[in-house]
Amino acid sequence: MTSLRFRLPGRVQSLGAWLTSLLPSIDRPGRRRLIEEGRIRLDGRVADRSTLDCPPGAIVEIEDLPDLVCEPSATGLHRSWQAIVDLPPWRFGALDIDPRSVLEFERVEVRGALARLVLSGEPCDAAAVCEGLARGSMPVVGDLARGGLGIAGGPRLAPLEGSTSDASLVWPEEETWRLDAHEEGAGEFVVSRETGRALRAGHPWILPDAASDPATRFRPGALVRVVDRESGPLGWAHVEAAPHLAARLWSLGASARRQIPSVEARVARAVARRRALWVDLAVGGTNAFRLVHGEGDGLPGLFVDRLGPLLRVLVTGWSCEGFRQRAVAALRSQLPVSPEGDPWSVLELLHLRRAGASRVGRVQWAEGGIESLEEAGFETIREGFFVEERGLRFFVDPGWDAPYQPRPGYGLFVDQRENRERLARFAAGGGRWLNLFAHTGAFSVALLAAGAERVVSVDLSGAYLARLEDNLSANRDRGVEPSRHESIRIDGRRYLEGLDPQQRFRGIVIDPPTAAAAGHRFWSVQRDLEPLLQRAVEHLEEGGVMLVTQNRAGAPLGIDRVLERVFRRAHREISTLEPAPAGFDHPNLKGFSEGDPFEGWIVTLV
Repeated sequence: MTSLRFRLPGRVQSLGAWLTSLLPSIDRPGRRRLIEEGRIRLDGRVADRSTLDCPPGAIVEIEDLPDLVCEPSATGLHRSWQAIVDLPPWRFGALDIDPRSVLEFERVEVRGALARLVLSGEPCDAAAVCEGLARGSMPVVGDLARGGLGIAGGPRLAPLEGSTSDASLVWPEEETWRLDAHEEGAGEFVVSRETGRALRAGHPWILPDAASDPATRFRPGALVRVVDRESGPLGWAHVEAAPHLAARLWSLGASARRQIPSVEARVARAVARRRALWVDLAVGGTNAFRLVHGEGDGLPGLFVDRLGPLLRVLVTGWSCEGFRQRAVAALRSQLPVSPEGDPWSVLELLHLRRAGASRVGRVQWAEGGIESLEEAGFETIREGFFVEERGLRFFVDPGWDAPYQPRPGYGLFVDQRENRERLARFAAGGGRWLNLFAHTGAFSVALLAAGAERVVSVDLSGAYLARLEDNLSANRDRGVEPSRHESIRIDGRRYLEGLDPQQRFRGIVIDPPTAAAAGHRFWSVQRDLEPLLQRAVEHLEEGGVMLVTQNRAGAPLGIDRVLERVFRRAHREISTLEPAPAGFDHPNLKGFSEGDPFEGWIVTLV
């Protein structure tokens, strides 16, 4: 027996019509029995009649069919293949066919929402190629058994011998997805009352729930009208279609598409918001900062950092497929060259969740490259180069050396720039400072440059501490003397446990990672952070200062209240307790705490 699972194309048609078109070998009584016996599901629900209208993009599942010929017509083993699939964001990669065989693939042609791939590697048959592409979340068009687009004519897969021609493949002529909504009533995404309430309160994410339509009916990135099931139109959103995130809000309240601010207008506002940083480049020497901060700049899921003459584009959501190319083009149009007059290089990192273990090219040059950076005067080594922040040099690793493993970070947390400046004012008075969870030492370098007598940097990662030493050496001519610094490789909590009770510091920086090193679990305020702070406060001298920040992806953690408890138990009197948020190049929406990079507080003692 055979089971099928496929996605319907971009037009409305009855279930009976689809079955007739896609399963011609089953007669009418046979198709009727499939429905009567409840063997057909539409978006997870049993389809009970042949006249049921099937929405575009719906997932159809059919159980226990008589054996059907659903495989490609090609026979034999071949080293090279070509296939038509849903358009993937990556241009190259490798598919695991079996434990010993790998097929490299390249995207060679794009037509609308589809792409043609060329694959090559060890000899394998058509079924193995279809299986590999399906496991890689790129099912072949017409492959009804593995999640492909429901198009008659069988899987669009053929052997390729000595040519990249697609003559042996037939491209579908009908729309493969429902297009973006251009008219009233088209492309409607109906959501629950609870979701509507959250959107009106300012939260920009649409989460899946049983009372909302399945977002999988729409192509990821598509712009759809959001409609509250009870109160009517809410606005517009770009579809994410991920298991835990259905869509990201694009515009709240706009009734017509023409009322929505354009991608270009959003980019222009983001650039204007950071005008002071362009000025600071000339005055204070900062050429590393955030140009686009996702939802806070009205470009949800998209983050662009300016690193010298490099625009590092981090794509964190499938919804970005609806606008990321326009956004990058708008940036390059509005900023044709860097402030120094150099052409931009553009590196894209596709930090997207996907099923399957196959490797895909998630890091790719969209413009320029390493040679362009070197022509602009930036000396590169294998993985990166130095940028400047307020006249200090820091090494960044943009990620071009790991095309299959995109990393959100690159060795310098530009969101902590303002906190480094805040602490530098205290460090001008000298004293000993402690930097726990030091990472690559940006705080340590800034403190030494500002006048700290000595800085102790603690981190469990030898690689981070090695990079810290590079940053120290790069700033010798800027008042940073490595002999005034000490690196200690140990977990920050263990360091405090073994510290001499009489040891005191003028200032302490506590910026723990999101996940604890032991067990890779997320940090807990009560279990991890509060005991750590209790030990740290014992080593803070009178009149000292402590910066505490913690990454989070939800509601505020209440670090200010934790600090008050900790200092009260230690019988230490607080002079000031103030927020220490990210800089203005990391804006956020009211009611969307998930968009804040971290929660930060700075406390001084009497």
